[in-house]
Amino acid sequence: MQAGRGFWLGLIAKTRRFSTDETGSGTVFGLFVFLAMAAIGGLAIDVTHAYSERTRLQVAADVAGHAALFHRRSMSSDDAKVAAINLVQSTMPQSRFGDFIRPSDFEFGTYDYVQRSFVADPASRKAIRVNTGRLQERGNPIESFVSQLIGRDSWDVRTSSVFVGFLPPCFREGFTAEGPVLVSSNNLYLNGFCIHSNTRVSVNSNNLFEPGTAVSMPNLDLLKIPASGFTKNAGLGAALKTEKQDIREIRHLPDIIANLSKPGSPHYPSYLTSSAVINLSQNKYTPLDFTPGRIHRIACSGATATIDPHATQAVIRNAVILTSCDVKVGNGLALENAVIATTNTAQKAISGSNSFRLGRIDNCQPGGGAQLLAIGGVSFSSNMQMHGGQIITQGDVTFSSLATGRGASIIAGGKIDGTSNMEMMACDELGMEGNLHIDHYRLAE
Repeated sequence: MQAGRGFWLGLIAKTRRFSTDETGSGTVFGLFVFLAMAAIGGLAIDVTHAYSERTRLQVAADVAGHAALFHRRSMSSDDAKVAAINLVQSTMPQSRFGDFIRPSDFEFGTYDYVQRSFVADPASRKAIRVNTGRLQERGNPIESFVSQLIGRDSWDVRTSSVFVGFLPPCFREGFTAEGPVLVSSNNLYLNGFCIHSNTRVSVNSNNLFEPGTAVSMPNLDLLKIPASGFTKNAGLGAALKTEKQDIREIRHLPDIIANLSKPGSPHYPSYLTSSAVINLSQNKYTPLDFTPGRIHRIACSGATATIDPHATQAVIRNAVILTSCDVKVGNGLALENAVIATTNTAQKAISGSNSFRLGRIDNCQPGGGAQLLAIGGVSFSSNMQMHGGQIITQGDVTFSSLATGRGASIIAGGKIDGTSNMEMMACDELGMEGNLHIDHYRLAE
């Protein structure tokens, strides 16, 4: 009996010692810590992978948005979407990334910077919103690694991008040149007018630059002024900016001219009532020879095409004139809702005498603007007037004294050379809606 009792007392004592023995507890705790750290590390790997794939999708959305908006200038919306998809899938093949972008993921429209809102409009070329996704519903979610141990097999990731087309202020209203911009004396630049050159801006004396005007060039060493230039050019110092511009209109000018006769192109004038071309072959014309609402093509046999005012009509309205001739316009001729475009490369591909007027005198009201386009140069004598008017040339633009602008845009691949006593005022986009340009693009959100 004593032996049996001793056995049970010994067993109880050993059990008590075991219950309070901490030997080996660190190993068990370490196992739990290891498992916890492994889970956290594995989750971190999965999250990092998901963020990496999200970045890839965001870049794809940005690239697709830019590409689609660029192609929309010359393509239908459907073709622009396909072109953009083909571009991004060249680096993100569908065989690997699945159906991450579809035509239905693109929306053309407009963007309001004040409200930061996008409004869909299938006919718009101004903005685009693009969505991309790696989603369970598309069969291409981002696979997880360690998270599968806790039942998370994949991650759904979506991205969105909004691109907008815009026009730098100097392209909308002002003098913009790849070559020098040369202005003489006694000129007024009012109400936010802009002057830009990628080469040199030369200013003489006694010019006024109102607050809000801009004079820009890649660096201020390219500004050429007399020793007293800042004291004798009021507001010039405050107007100076350093900037280099990509003047796309110069490169794309042949395409702009070609698009004037193509319905549906962004440069096809809204006032045309027919795309049928009226062919002309004389050397001398008056406004009565140009039918409103129509496109006219002047054949050229080496002679200058001269357009003079008629005794009863000095204005060409609602007409497009295309030619390869050099064109000379007579004293007092005016264009309203009209374009003269020539592929002639002469130094004076378009030239004119006194008092030529480009655009309707309407104090910056919508409509009535007019454009001159020339692969060569443009030159006018004194008293040139621009009212919602635009000149684009791959060559030089020169004009004499007393020029007036109430909404004026001159874009030159060469130099812009204006003399004295001009007065240029910006219309702040009003009345400039018919002018021709190539959009620049930026990410809105």
